[in-house]
Amino acid sequence: MNMAQWNPYLLWAAILLCAAALIRDIVTTMKARSKPGNKSSNKSGSKVRNKGFLSGMEPKEMSDKTYYIILGVLLFIALLVRAYKFGIVPAGFNQDGAMAAVDAKALADYGTDRYGMYRPVHLTAWGYGQMSSLLSYMMAFFIDLFGFGPGIARFPMLLMSMVGIVSLHFFIKDIFGKNLSLAVLLFAAVNPWHIMQSRWALDCNLYPHFFMLGVYLLNRGIQGTKKRYLYMSMVSFGLCMYCYGVSIYTLPVFLVAACTYLLISKKLNWKEALISAGVYLLVAWPFILTMMVNFFQWETINTPFFTIAYFPYSQRSSDILFFSGNIGEQLKANFQSLLNTTLLQRKDLPWNDVYNFGTVYLFSMPFVVLGIVDFFKNHRKKTGAVLAFIFLCTGIWAGLTTNGVNVNRINIVYYPIIIMGGLGIGYCAKWIPRAKWGIIVAYALAFVMFTNTYFTKTADDLSGHFFGNFGEAVTYVKDAPEDKVYITADSQYTGASNVSEILTLFFHETDAEYYQGKKDISGWLPFWERYRFSSIGNLSIDHSEEAVYVVRDYDLSYFPADIYEVIPFETYPMAPKYYVVRKR
Repeated sequence: MNMAQWNPYLLWAAILLCAAALIRDIVTTMKARSKPGNKSSNKSGSKVRNKGFLSGMEPKEMSDKTYYIILGVLLFIALLVRAYKFGIVPAGFNQDGAMAAVDAKALADYGTDRYGMYRPVHLTAWGYGQMSSLLSYMMAFFIDLFGFGPGIARFPMLLMSMVGIVSLHFFIKDIFGKNLSLAVLLFAAVNPWHIMQSRWALDCNLYPHFFMLGVYLLNRGIQGTKKRYLYMSMVSFGLCMYCYGVSIYTLPVFLVAACTYLLISKKLNWKEALISAGVYLLVAWPFILTMMVNFFQWETINTPFFTIAYFPYSQRSSDILFFSGNIGEQLKANFQSLLNTTLLQRKDLPWNDVYNFGTVYLFSMPFVVLGIVDFFKNHRKKTGAVLAFIFLCTGIWAGLTTNGVNVNRINIVYYPIIIMGGLGIGYCAKWIPRAKWGIIVAYALAFVMFTNTYFTKTADDLSGHFFGNFGEAVTYVKDAPEDKVYITADSQYTGASNVSEILTLFFHETDAEYYQGKKDISGWLPFWERYRFSSIGNLSIDHSEEAVYVVRDYDLSYFPADIYEVIPFETYPMAPKYYVVRKR
């Protein structure tokens, strides 16, 4: 059986299990309240359950030795599945990741982006749509240390994914203890969304990890006297602004809501709140000013330390609800998109989820709903739990205010979904103790089927979406002795010259100053004379010219067999076929 066949059974089993646990909780609580001599009001449920025959319902806290053994095993599994064939699966490279990496190489070499802009706060990227810069700066650090390549370019995502999952674990441990923290860690370790996003390079996918780190540090900072964690959390939240543009209207919502709650509950005083705001703004102000420059259409601001750029061709504001023509209709559409990407887990982009597995496994959603019920029933007075719920609400806000969200655009919602799912799993294990073994088996089964699919069929599919054969063909002509290099623009779509260009810059490890025309390479023409990105059918091919071509299979008719040699690149069967054509 495959996951499509298992899904209905696992989903109904999860629904029935959650219902049974909830009913048992309600019935047992009612019996406890009606028992003679029991005067506990049980507003939160905790007082009653610690008395008499209910004391057995509280799971026994495991020993430190057991805890560390299980923690080590789960972290090893989490790292193994994220690092296995790292840099190879997915094959090829995504065009947005290539964009970030090309700018990162320029930053490592010259302190500029590929266009020559000095340390930009926000990247020009495609021109009409910009790109957040933190991923490129992180890439630049590792490129400077270890050189350039797909694995190095993807490494910051792997690193921050593991930082995020560790932060998640210790956040839950601080609030709920060792048992539940391991349940949440298990859920996260085998989570399809978390695994998939960690294995390729997309700037916005840094956002949830820095957000999770910030929430963990914030919760630590309001406990006891170690206020340094509070201010460290503000640094992490400040860095969130450089992860994804959506942060400009989502992160402040979380910070204001969390600050208000912490002030009211006296976990934070005004002095600490003002210092925290200062630390956050100290880190975030260049990005905030960049957004202001572009909103008010001010001139680019050059400083000795970085550049705050104005992007005259930006179209990103159209992605935000408040700039839509019909806000009411757009809000309805956004709500549907939000449901599709969370509760219903409808199929998203190929690189964001795997068909039939979704982002968190479909059968997890009853546990998520039960976890939210458990929060309101039993944990709403716990400070950390409230922060987790505000985190969830912020993710929902992102879904409602960002037009047509997909998994990438709403990525901050998945950590709180994992948290609520873990709460639901813990709730079931508490009220139906034997159920925990069935839950473990269900997730183990789903995880095995997911990894088997991801590293086989999905890997083949992604090789096409990530230009696997194109990358091999382009790499082949990297040091071609011919004067001219003609590369098809029919990569992502017909006429996608900008995509073919950025992928070529990536696979050729092109020097930024050579690309800008500031630097010569011995024996080669200047970049824009040597390279031409065009659909081959739009060229007037000169058979006497010393040139090499990267073409699609349908372009071969332009090249007579007696004049040209054809070298095929068909390593990845699910990817479009490409050929290098050069004179015999």
